[in-house]
Amino acid sequence: MMIAQELPTVMVVDDEPEVLMAVADALEDEFNVLTSTSPLKARAMLEGDDIAPLVIISDQRMPGVAGHEFLRWARELSDATRVLITGYTDIDALGAAVNAGQIFGYLPKPWTTDRLRRLIREAAEHCAVRRALAEERRLLSHLMNSVPDPISFKDRNLRYLRSNVAHAKALGMDNPDDLIGRTDQEIGAEGAARREAADQAALVAGITTTDIQQDVPALAGTGAGAPGRRRWYSVVRSTFKDGEGATEGLVTIARDITAAKEAEQALSEAHATLERRVAERTEDLAATARDLLAARKAADMANEAKSRYLATVAHELRTPLTGVIGFSELLLRGGVSPGEWHRLLTLQAEAGRTLLGLLDDILDLSKIEAGRLTLENLPLDFRTLVDDCIALVRPSATGKGLAFSAAVTSALPAKIMGDPTRLRQVVLNLLTNAVKFTPAGSVSLTAEVLPPPPGQGGEPSRLRVSVTDTGIGIPPERLSGLFEEFSQVDETTARRFGGTGLGLAICRRLVEHMDGRIGVDSASSQGSRFWFELPLAVPAEEAAALPPLTDTAAQAPPGRARGGRRILLVEDDRSTQNPRVHHPARRGT
Repeated sequence: MMIAQELPTVMVVDDEPEVLMAVADALEDEFNVLTSTSPLKARAMLEGDDIAPLVIISDQRMPGVAGHEFLRWARELSDATRVLITGYTDIDALGAAVNAGQIFGYLPKPWTTDRLRRLIREAAEHCAVRRALAEERRLLSHLMNSVPDPISFKDRNLRYLRSNVAHAKALGMDNPDDLIGRTDQEIGAEGAARREAADQAALVAGITTTDIQQDVPALAGTGAGAPGRRRWYSVVRSTFKDGEGATEGLVTIARDITAAKEAEQALSEAHATLERRVAERTEDLAATARDLLAARKAADMANEAKSRYLATVAHELRTPLTGVIGFSELLLRGGVSPGEWHRLLTLQAEAGRTLLGLLDDILDLSKIEAGRLTLENLPLDFRTLVDDCIALVRPSATGKGLAFSAAVTSALPAKIMGDPTRLRQVVLNLLTNAVKFTPAGSVSLTAEVLPPPPGQGGEPSRLRVSVTDTGIGIPPERLSGLFEEFSQVDETTARRFGGTGLGLAICRRLVEHMDGRIGVDSASSQGSRFWFELPLAVPAEEAAALPPLTDTAAQAPPGRARGGRRILLVEDDRSTQNPRVHHPARRGT
């Protein structure tokens, strides 16, 4: 079933009914013809929006209102094409109709039906084309304004032909129509010179793509962007051409890529952070590997030292045990003279004491390593302690022909606080080593009181004890490990002089437990000086009677009185030394 299409409408206005009827008869096959003898009634029909004629035909000469005046009203009320019909040839009236009504065509009377039909068809087609073009423009504007990306058209002179709302807002303007016919320079756009240079380059290249960054102005109620916020745009410029291929202008589309740029920057920063963390982690792993390697080397060295230590200890244990067992077997066989009997028992006792000393060293080290070492803090006479130690090692020194001397400063109080057993152990060990490793020459002990370091008034004075010998000395490369457990200068030293290498290690641990420090100054074949320093603490009653300590008093020679005459006594035999000291003292010397 065919649906009949509604005929397009034509309005005819003429004060002569005969003319209206003739026009209607000529057009009724192709058009829906509306007629009116009154321009005012026709105007009211147009104002009612009930009709939308394609063509409006008007006579020029009508009572009250001229045709060109009516067509001017019609132009304001409708987009229909306007045609003027008149029987007069007044050029001025025709010019007024053309100017005021902007007519499409003019038809003089008398007219023929064919000419009328042809003119009205052309007028109707013209109106339909204009309406279609207007609709296309409306749809294009709607499309452009619906797109969030700024879009604009410019002619070859870079004047705006069209712009969407997004582009106008990006330039800080409310109405896109305000851009038409103006350049970026004329509207004061940001970076106008840069924009126009890019446009010129695009006109030459045909198409370009660039990324730019610019501020987005804040427009009231538009949400176009916070004041001063920078936005990134990817700008595509492309030329458009006429039917003959000549460039007419430029279309520009700018896409907001701020989010992508920020994501790219965040990704770049995350990548840099990851690389930095990987580098740090790699360095940490390398440092850990180095630490593990150093620890492994230290463990290997410790194991090697322990192996050597076990071999040395086994040898040291075996030697006195062999003596104890051997002497016991000789005594059990009998037939030994009384003098030989006494000698064997004496040797057996010495072997037992050697074995006991070795076991004591091992037990002391075990206590220290297990953290079970407890120090006493008792009043003690350090001079008597030194005398006792000297008395123990003097026979060995005398047997080797060594000169032996000791000097304790008079600035040292009669009583000090400390652990007498452990102090004696350290002093005796240093003296024993000095005698053991000194084939010829001398061994000396000095004790002095050092004042607190300058600027550290809260620190106590220090007791410094030094044992100096003229023995075999120690190579510089062996000094750093001399106080380590199971360490000796070399294996030949152990075989030649004996010992397990535990004595100095125990001394270091004991001195450190007493908040002190220990060290050595030595060179190969030039003797050694072992020393240790401890905080000097005295009993309360002793401290109240002491005068303030000065550098001069701290370094005063032993035996020097704080007034009167002085005598220097040099005597290596204690039995002779005592009466010679007491006799001058009675005379105030």
